[in-house]
Amino acid sequence: MNKNMLYTVKFWHHFGTFFPSPLILINNDGDIIHKNNIFNDLIRLDCAKLFSFIEPKCLIKINEYMMQAQKSKTILSHTIKVKKSSSEIFYLLYYLIPLDDGSFALLFIDNTNANNEIMMLNNIINTAPDPIFVKNDQHQFMYVNQAFTESLGLSAPQILGKSDIDFFPKTESDIFYKVDRKTFKTGKTTINEETFTSKIGVRIISTKKSVFRTLTGRKILVGVIRDVTELNEVRECLKKHAKELKRQVDLRTRQLEIKRTDLENVVEKLKSLNSDLDCFAHICCHELREPLRTICTFSKLVLDEYARGDIQDVGNFLRIIHQGASKMGELIRSILEYSTNGLRTNSMSLFSANDVMTEVLNMLFAQIQEKKAIVIFNELPHIYADRLQILQLFQNLINNSIKFCKTTIPPIINICAYPKNKFIEFHIADNGIGIAKKYHKEIFLPFKKFHSRSEGSSYGIGLSLCKKIIENHGGSIRMSSQEAVGTTFRFLLPTETLNLMKENI
Repeated sequence: MNKNMLYTVKFWHHFGTFFPSPLILINNDGDIIHKNNIFNDLIRLDCAKLFSFIEPKCLIKINEYMMQAQKSKTILSHTIKVKKSSSEIFYLLYYLIPLDDGSFALLFIDNTNANNEIMMLNNIINTAPDPIFVKNDQHQFMYVNQAFTESLGLSAPQILGKSDIDFFPKTESDIFYKVDRKTFKTGKTTINEETFTSKIGVRIISTKKSVFRTLTGRKILVGVIRDVTELNEVRECLKKHAKELKRQVDLRTRQLEIKRTDLENVVEKLKSLNSDLDCFAHICCHELREPLRTICTFSKLVLDEYARGDIQDVGNFLRIIHQGASKMGELIRSILEYSTNGLRTNSMSLFSANDVMTEVLNMLFAQIQEKKAIVIFNELPHIYADRLQILQLFQNLINNSIKFCKTTIPPIINICAYPKNKFIEFHIADNGIGIAKKYHKEIFLPFKKFHSRSEGSSYGIGLSLCKKIIENHGGSIRMSSQEAVGTTFRFLLPTETLNLMKENI
């Protein structure tokens, strides 16, 4: 069959009667000039014009299509809503064919079931809480659901046929267009977080966009919008809480690490103290044994003399017993001083080391005059410590420098200080007799005597007490010495509040 025959009146008059689908022929005014029996059976109305069975809105569309089809000489199709004699509404898909004499052939296909399915799908989509839209390849809205219209505060007719630039700020519409274009080009589904200006303000949305093809092969873009503003706020809040929790955990971890380190230091210190205590107990027993033996021996001699009636040497024996008892008393005093003095730093304060030095020199005035000692010190800094203990520290060290001086020249004692981190390092140097190198490692042990009694009487408690005082303040002490040249003591004292270990013991 020649294709051009479809556009002739003769063809449709001849074959229309036998055509298996409803068919009518109409003129430009919409008058029905021919209809087949199938049409009559379908409509069941005695109608002479289109408007007698077609909804007015659909009739307007048919009139538009008639002009367009006549001008382009092409077949157009559309779905219309019609009514039967029983007032039953149903849908027909029609094909509008322009004929050679200016009239038209309308070929109908019952599309009621398909349209009902479309309406059901449309109702389902309209009940969806998320905005849904469909755009053509010109980026114009072809369909929007109720949630979408409500988000903009507009009706569907106000939106359809328009594009994003008509509703959103340019910054937003440019982003939408860029993503739409990419989705059309690649054909791949995209999911993006974007800002969306709705009737209630700017929102954060997650949009999923996919491309589909219609039955005619035309591309369309379907988008589903999910408002994630509150979700993002919760997410950001969780991030802040997680960050704060991490900060607190890190802080607590550091605090525990510091406490662990402090505890380890305390344990080591306790081990050292226990070792010192064992050594101290052994030394005490050893040192006390000598005067006790002397007292016991000469007491027995006195008893023996009295038993024989010979008291000629009793006075001398009693004098030796008295010396032994005095030595025991001095030893006990030294032991008590070492074991109780400087155990805690209870009176911590900030004070001038210069003032302490002046007080020490006044206390040692007699010894300084006797030895013609020269004590040199410049402006000394402030320190944070127990003032009474520091007074005893300087007194012991300076007194040792005066006591163990050379007999040929007067003692010269130099005192200076230098900043070192949070500490001050003090140097006390003299030109005395010095200490042999073999004794350097034992210099701070209690009851260690490195000089003869002729060079000075001492039970070796002073330097060990100095070491204890400095360690109580979180510092340290060391010594360098050379025989016949002199001795220098270097020790650290804090300039500010420190976490002193012994405050926690």
